[in-house]
Amino acid sequence: MSYNIESSVHRAESFDIFRRAIKYFRRNALAQLSLAIIALINVGALLVYFSEGHKNHSQFTSFGDALWWAVVTVATVGYGDKVPITIAGRIFGSITIISGMILISLFTATISSVFVARKIKESQGLQDIDFTGHVLVCGWNSHVEEILRIFGLYGPKENAMKVVLVNDAPPDRMEVITEAFRNLDLKFVRGDYTREPVLNRAGAKEAFAAIIVPDTNLQTGTMSDEKTLLALLTIKSLNPKVKVIAHILDRENLQHIKRASADEVIVSDQHIGFFLANQILYPGAPQVAMELLNYEHGNDIHRVPIPQEFVGKTYEELLLHFKRTKNWIVIGIVTEEETVSLSDILSHDMSAVDAFIERKFREAGINVAERMGMRVDVNPPLEYQIQRKDLAVVIGTIDSNAV
Repeated sequence: MSYNIESSVHRAESFDIFRRAIKYFRRNALAQLSLAIIALINVGALLVYFSEGHKNHSQFTSFGDALWWAVVTVATVGYGDKVPITIAGRIFGSITIISGMILISLFTATISSVFVARKIKESQGLQDIDFTGHVLVCGWNSHVEEILRIFGLYGPKENAMKVVLVNDAPPDRMEVITEAFRNLDLKFVRGDYTREPVLNRAGAKEAFAAIIVPDTNLQTGTMSDEKTLLALLTIKSLNPKVKVIAHILDRENLQHIKRASADEVIVSDQHIGFFLANQILYPGAPQVAMELLNYEHGNDIHRVPIPQEFVGKTYEELLLHFKRTKNWIVIGIVTEEETVSLSDILSHDMSAVDAFIERKFREAGINVAERMGMRVDVNPPLEYQIQRKDLAVVIGTIDSNAV
């Protein structure tokens, strides 16, 4: 009885595979033509072999000879090393030649149309992206070009930085952007970046990071931040490990974005008060800050690795070393360190108490699944001891290959 059931299941699976293969061939013109060319080669070889194989002075002493002749004939190469000499052989040969010319022409045209269609879909933002380890930039506004410019300036030079733009901007506009930033491996996906199919097309599951910016198509900050929140939730559901940086317009939405597990949140105009007030209180200080934020002037803020020989040494030694050798000023130390997440502490069966604790942490804007934390120490004491995972934040002019 068990054998009959297993046999029935096996037959059902075989039938399903066969049905899917038939469906694939019906929809795929390239597969149909490939099958037709293979069939023509074999049928042509058989017919010529049976017509020529037993004749005197025949050049087709084996089926292999006939198969070689059929391949050369269908491919329109025509070496002439083997030719049929009987009337029947020449008739079959003529049919094979004409059929081969037609099929090879159709095959070449089909391949060309596939590449042309792919190019058109890519230019329209409708092609699936096969990147891995790339950065998604969701939404479009005036800041995106600046983001791309900085990526091109300080991104890796040995391999172009892979960036995928996801927005509803006109394809011709995105084509201009793609041409303008040829130092980036830049692709465009057209569509609503809050929708899962669009993000799947952009390779969200394989992305390293994502930046969500307020879309210029939305008039109010509230609407734009709501779309940012939806995009954040969708991206995190597709790829929980992706690092997401969200830019919002309304400060009141900050906690909502944090609760949705945004790794970093940038609020528009959040430092305007600092610049305006300090123009009165400490003239010159705001100008220095703006100079540091202007990457085109050379003396910018960068994060750089610390040489291994400084592990265990003091911050003072590192500061003096970078100033003397690179003319860099070390202003802080940052460390990306693994942390224990709340999900590691809670029990696996998720009791009512655990669920209550998790809900309260989420309401407080704490990501219970977060496993990487950023420790920032600005202007640490001179005696601070450098750790193995520490990175230095410096002010200076830096070769992009060294970042």
